[in-house]
Amino acid sequence: MSDTQMASIKRKKKSSSIGKESFRTKIVIGSFIALVLIVYVYPILNLVNVSFKTSPEFMLDPIGLTNSIHFNNYIKVFVQGNFLRNFYNSLYYLFASNLLVLSITSLAAFVISRRYIRFAGFFYVLFLAGLFLPEPLIPQFILMNKLGLYNNPIGYILTRTNPGIVMLLMVGYYRTLPKTFDEAAVLDGCGVMRYLAFFILPMSKPVFASAAILFSVGVWNDIIGTTVFLTSPRYYPVIRALFAFVGQYGTDWPPLAAAVFIVATPLIIIFLFFQKYIISGMVSGGVKG
Repeated sequence: MSDTQMASIKRKKKSSSIGKESFRTKIVIGSFIALVLIVYVYPILNLVNVSFKTSPEFMLDPIGLTNSIHFNNYIKVFVQGNFLRNFYNSLYYLFASNLLVLSITSLAAFVISRRYIRFAGFFYVLFLAGLFLPEPLIPQFILMNKLGLYNNPIGYILTRTNPGIVMLLMVGYYRTLPKTFDEAAVLDGCGVMRYLAFFILPMSKPVFASAAILFSVGVWNDIIGTTVFLTSPRYYPVIRALFAFVGQYGTDWPPLAAAVFIVATPLIIIFLFFQKYIISGMVSGGVKG
């Protein structure tokens, strides 16, 4: 057998082995995608499916596809109780707490990341301790009560201002920015606040998006905090409005499914809108964090 034939046989064997490896890789990736669809996408689709059913139809076939689309459940959600007011309360808590925690944490994270203060590492660890310690509900309750902020939206927003994960992301991100930017700003006579407002903040969009979505999930879905610190129904967030569909002797599942989907929709929209910034911010924030 000639050398050319031997080389041809080797190339065929090599291409065959590459083809088998590629096929196995496709099977693994396909299996992973199918698992993700089952675990994450199917519950959302089933939730939407149940929200379009009538109560008798749900009782007859809870997991089957709906025979026809009914929007009465969504209308019932907005008509029943104070759902719109609760929804507005949640948006208010969400935007106010985000504005507070992002503005304060970004300034602290920049100073700590650049080590412009003494014991910067100690303060960084102190901020991160909030990630590992349990929720201090009793001390917060006593403090809010003494300050006269119990059953007050401002007091609740202050209790939610926990910079733990936000500080972790921002310090890691600011450490990736060259310190020569600071030196150039000083040489050009740029003030500190101007430098932060016109240079650092515009470059911080990715980490701001990542921190905002991670922080927003906790605020939007907070049941324990709202139960402890907000006792008046007029201050209830939308997550508390879901209890209106749970009765003493049973639960009306189709309207509850519609309400749950409405409650989850804002976070889904925010995630899809900021997806590009979230991914880049998470990657950048974890480089030197």
